[in-house]
Amino acid sequence: MNYFSFIIRKALFAHLLVPFWMNRKERRALRNRVMTELCEAYVKDLPVVVPENAVPERSPKEYIFSIWLQGEQNAPRIVKSCWESVRRNCNEELVVLDSDSIGSWINLPEVVCEKWKSGRMKSCHFTDICRVELLWKYGGYWMDATDYMCHPMNEMIARQPFFLYMGDKEEYSPFVQNCFIRAYAHHPIIGAWKEMLHLYWEHHSKAFDYFLPHRLLRHVVMNNSIIAGLFDQMPHVCHNCTHTIRWGGNWDKPFDAALCSQLTAEGAFQKLEYKSASAKNPSPGTFADYFVNGKV
Repeated sequence: MNYFSFIIRKALFAHLLVPFWMNRKERRALRNRVMTELCEAYVKDLPVVVPENAVPERSPKEYIFSIWLQGEQNAPRIVKSCWESVRRNCNEELVVLDSDSIGSWINLPEVVCEKWKSGRMKSCHFTDICRVELLWKYGGYWMDATDYMCHPMNEMIARQPFFLYMGDKEEYSPFVQNCFIRAYAHHPIIGAWKEMLHLYWEHHSKAFDYFLPHRLLRHVVMNNSIIAGLFDQMPHVCHNCTHTIRWGGNWDKPFDAALCSQLTAEGAFQKLEYKSASAKNPSPGTFADYFVNGKV
């Protein structure tokens, strides 16, 4: 399937022809199924390559990596609060990289750097590549700049050689979430994922879907028995426990400490965002206010 055919089918079957009489949840679930099928058809010919040196190894010193390309000092208040929460709750050193410092930690393929610098690759997709490169080389943790740590790291997660949260099969969410990844250095899943991203961007100048890395990881898992076996060993935990505050309908409600404790009990962090009006200027006394200003 070429890119033009993909876009046409996406517009028709994931949007225009979705039955209007379905409720919101049913429409989202249908769109998710359609997109999963279309994306797999689009990448079906991409070979899955596991690097020869893919032998998992826990690094003596593990880092938590995050990126803000414009520099930590230029990040919005909510992002700075998220990093403060990580430093407050985690023993591992938080390393916040930017466009100037990334090159001192990892060596990216020239084609990736060229497409990003020329504007043909969006910054979000550039960051998607950086996170797997960092984890492949160093291991440790990846956390999005909008992950707010409410508790110390879950011991179950810390023991895993590879872990990320699964998507919600009933909602319009991808196969997995990549806002949080825990991995040993040189883990085969990270290695195959890295190689797949390299291969895709070597031959494409545009992401066919916002959830490109999620779709490519699904392709890797579904088309390699070794990777599938390792993936099945990972505890499969739905990401919903990390979305109870911002996406659970509580963001703009008055803050309640007992309710906050209840809502964040199962997930060590909460996935937030920085673009909405309430993320930039939250109403005083709301959940948004407490998270944006680091009072949780």
